[in-house]
Amino acid sequence: MCLDVDSASLFFDLESPRPRHRERALCRQAQEALVLALAQETSDPRLDGAWVASVDPAPGRRLLVSLVLPSGAGIAGIEAAFVALGDKKPWLRAEVARAVHRKRAPDLAFRVLLEQEVERG
Repeated sequence: MCLDVDSASLFFDLESPRPRHRERALCRQAQEALVLALAQETSDPRLDGAWVASVDPAPGRRLLVSLVLPSGAGIAGIEAAFVALGDKKPWLRAEVARAVHRKRAPDLAFRVLLEQEVERG
């Protein structure tokens, strides 16, 4: 009796989940570092009430940081937050580098959203 068995179903690739696992771990570590850094940064009114919703991989060794502002911030608040993040980008990147212990710290890209645009949870 000969069974038709697909040899691919008997073996699995141990390497394929690893890059995603490392990527997710990097994003999680970066998010924790950014949450702590922004909690310490209370002197900039442009970032008052802002919180980090997520950190996701982006092309070119970058991380996309989604920052959420309170609902009343409006367009002017979003623009001011972008300027503040641009000013603080070297410091935020250094905080991430300190937390992730990688050979090269990832570059950060920012997306600023209003609270009503984001589902918490």
